[in-house]
Amino acid sequence: MSDKSNSDDEITSTPPDITEKAMVATNNLLPEKSRKIYEKFYNQFMEWRTKNNIASYSENVLIVYFEELSNKIKSPSLWTRYSILKSTLNIKNQINIAQYPKLHALLKRKSEGYNGKKSKTFSPNEIKTFINEAPDSNYLLTKVSK
Repeated sequence: MSDKSNSDDEITSTPPDITEKAMVATNNLLPEKSRKIYEKFYNQFMEWRTKNNIASYSENVLIVYFEELSNKIKSPSLWTRYSILKSTLNIKNQINIAQYPKLHALLKRKSEGYNGKKSKTFSPNEIKTFINEAPDSNYLLTKVSK
């Protein structure tokens, strides 16, 4: 018997009040602070499925979805979406996309050669020059707080 039918059997034999409490607890598994973002990206995926007349959550469906997304967003954002969808699909639909090796390979390939922007920092000499040469009338508080 498959895991899904075992789960269905458990649900039908579970009292309704326990099932309802379990559903509420399950919905609270998403991070509180970022729940809106998780819901937003989940809903975007569901709308994409509806727009494309897709009923399945197969690996191929997710590969096409992420391939299309890769034309709009950069690799780190793809990994973020993957993580969010992995959580929400698991919680809401009992789908574990972590078991989709081709999808994971696609995301890895999309991140090959990606170099993120490096933040610019001041060198020790630039800091020393600032402290010594910047006018105190404008920058005294900045100089003192460092």
